[in-house]
Amino acid sequence: LDLTTACNFACDHCVDMDILNKPIKYDHERLLASLEKMAATGLKSVIVIGGGEPTVYPKFADTIRFMKRLGLQVSIVSNGSYNHRIEEIADCLEESDWVRLSLDSGSDKVFQAMHKPKRPISLDEICAGVPKIRTRNPKLTLGFSFIITWKGTTINDSKIVENLHEMADAARRARDHAFSYIAFKPFLTRAEGNNAEVIDARAAQLDAVKARIREQLAQAEPFETPAFRIYRTTNLKAFLAGGVESFTRQPHQCHMQFFRQVLSPFGVFNCPVYRNQPHGRLGPKDAYADEPGFQEMRRSTGRLIAGFDATHECSEVTCLYNTANWTIEHLIANPHLLDTLEEVTDDVPDYFL
Repeated sequence: LDLTTACNFACDHCVDMDILNKPIKYDHERLLASLEKMAATGLKSVIVIGGGEPTVYPKFADTIRFMKRLGLQVSIVSNGSYNHRIEEIADCLEESDWVRLSLDSGSDKVFQAMHKPKRPISLDEICAGVPKIRTRNPKLTLGFSFIITWKGTTINDSKIVENLHEMADAARRARDHAFSYIAFKPFLTRAEGNNAEVIDARAAQLDAVKARIREQLAQAEPFETPAFRIYRTTNLKAFLAGGVESFTRQPHQCHMQFFRQVLSPFGVFNCPVYRNQPHGRLGPKDAYADEPGFQEMRRSTGRLIAGFDATHECSEVTCLYNTANWTIEHLIANPHLLDTLEEVTDDVPDYFL
């Protein structure tokens, strides 16, 4: 769920820069009606992320509390500038919910250069708000997101600030400010043609970049504790191992667009990779607000699954859902294997997966 296109930062590495701060928004009551309809027909979880900064949405707290009353798992990805608004709703979040702050730096100097906040705020101030959220809800998972950038990477026709050298410092900072984990992921840019999000592997000395990343990860490892973890994302593991290509080999049909979609002020889209791209658009922003719209969205989703050729469209995408799509392909080809699947017996399944 993209709550808004408004953003109070001007991050140089933002993959959504061309859709930010547009004069378009939801009818709030129709948004709530959409969420209610989806929850009644099987929706399990909502990630509030992207398109803008969700905490600047005027009815941010109202929306989060409404979703929790619907029994949904909820996660929030924020730039941390309005941590007090997350603190205000932390009491309604459960152990299976989570909050992740996109900070990408170990020092305020690099933070300011990368994120360019439109009102004065420092990395220290943002991190100081995390223990307050933790006090409000000790069971809540709080993450520190670090997109790794290096010299030679570009987006929006601009070179971006390098932060590679601050990975270990960021891990120490995250541990010291009561984060649950820090997650490292490689920089994404936009592909020419279909505008898909892809890993930028154009650096002239890519092997040296990978060596520096491994060195920083090694320096960060001693900061791990039973209460603080260091995560290497799927994209990062593939990038370092030189196995990105295996995640770009997609089946013709992307089945995950049936299970996971993007609702934004621009409409409903089939995947976060194609947020606001015409070929990924399923319907208008209030398409799920009533029964006729819901039924049309079922038909629209079916048409797109049948007609969207992921082998072609996503040939450069390091897809996080790659293995899930191939698993479903395998089950379609071998339906007898459905009888061998085991039911998830966890008390609280992780529907985000």
